Amino acid sequence: MRKKLNLGMIVLIGILIQSCDPTYPVSIKNDSGTEIIVDAKLTNRFYPGLTTTYIADENNRLQFKVESGQEFQCGMTIGGLRDDLPFTDLKIYTGKDTIIAKNINEVLNLFDKNWIGNLKTPYTLTVE
Repeated sequence: MRKKLNLGMIVLIGILIQSCDPTYPVSIKNDSGTEIIVDAKLTNRFYPGLTTTYIADENNRLQFKVESGQEFQCGMTIGGLRDDLPFTDLKIYTGKDTIIAKNINEVLNLFDKNWIGNLKTPYTLTVE
């Protein structure tokens, strides 16, 4: 009887773990060949990790550089990105262009998508 109870508990724990939403990192990847500068208005979901210190200005804006071939972690999300977006608007300055996203929908449109148009996981905004 005890063996069946233990097996039942293991199966129940396995089912519960499988039903949880996964967490995904949110990052900006620079594949442009030159350094980029990102100017972003931060939300309370912006979290670059323990190794990065940052100071946002009085308007909660932050500028940071991403070297060519590097990736900058901006936060984490559980499930969908819309509610856990680390910034509400941003400007990305490349050597040739400036990419501007003025609201959440424009920011979401910059993230990588799969072949049917849904956002890819993990959530990466790639600058080429």
